[in-house]
Amino acid sequence: MEKEAALPGRLVAFLVGQTDLNLESTAVFESKTLKRSPAYPNVIPKQKVIRVEKKNMLGRDATFLVKAYLPDIVIVEATVELENLLSEQLESIKKGLLEECRAFLVKYQCLPDFEEDYSLYCVSNYQGDPEIYLTLYGERIAQILKNERIQLDEEEIQNTLQSGLKYAKDDLTLVDWDGAFMFDPHGDFESDIELFEIANVQLLKSRILDKQLDDRLQQTIILLKQTQRMLFRSKEIRANLKEIIQIRTQSLLESDAIDHNIKLIGDWYSARLFNQISKKFHLDAWSKSISQKLDVLEDVYTMAAEQFSVSFSTTLEFILIAGWFVLLVGWFGIFILDLLLRT
Repeated sequence: MEKEAALPGRLVAFLVGQTDLNLESTAVFESKTLKRSPAYPNVIPKQKVIRVEKKNMLGRDATFLVKAYLPDIVIVEATVELENLLSEQLESIKKGLLEECRAFLVKYQCLPDFEEDYSLYCVSNYQGDPEIYLTLYGERIAQILKNERIQLDEEEIQNTLQSGLKYAKDDLTLVDWDGAFMFDPHGDFESDIELFEIANVQLLKSRILDKQLDDRLQQTIILLKQTQRMLFRSKEIRANLKEIIQIRTQSLLESDAIDHNIKLIGDWYSARLFNQISKKFHLDAWSKSISQKLDVLEDVYTMAAEQFSVSFSTTLEFILIAGWFVLLVGWFGIFILDLLLRT
């Protein structure tokens, strides 16, 4: 077991949710607490601060910041200063913060089945290369990042610790699926926290859209099985096809725009960090999966619309033929009746 020691720092735990409320109508104002915006304007969407509240959590002062990405994303960010980020009590403290964050999401009527949580462990006010902490407490840091209580394999520990990103002198950022360790002697964390929140927003939206598409596929299967009602569902089919195209367009505008613009920055630190977070969250895989499902739905509805169009045309032809047949029978009956009357 590695040497026990105190590693003071800041724990930032946040939850991301989506609401049906109109956040535009709430008392929203520009955040004054966030640091300067990155040097690339209009790339990262601006956060709005809705509410700030302080609470006592297990004898510690915690700050809860409720923020929004308009129009429908709510982020509850909890911050607490700890004497030791490596403490065994860390998990219970983090759990309490996230439960309180979840209570805020409930107040804003966020979707109960969809949320993303993430934890950031911020270390500052130190001197020298922070990799010394990895040498001394690497196993514990890896456990925290993996959110694991079991002893990790040495290879897993090394893989986790080798994924660090360095930029300024004596800083270091370790990114993983459940959390990240950020070392900065000057405590310059705010812009990085924004990037982690944006990535979690994209992940949340991807999960929600993926579930919506799965539901739509199931509805499509049921709809296409109702062959006896095809003729009367053609309008619904065309409306669904139009909606699928709108979903594709909105998905591209909302998710790909931010990701594409940030990556255009090139080798800047923020772009490199966001790229690393995206890989950990598998955002590209989510995007490909959603695109494939949209392709399938669009193809199915296109074929269905064409089929119903052909069926409708064929039905009209049969109706016309039947009408002409009835008309001929009528004229033939009149002709026979006229002959009988003359005789």
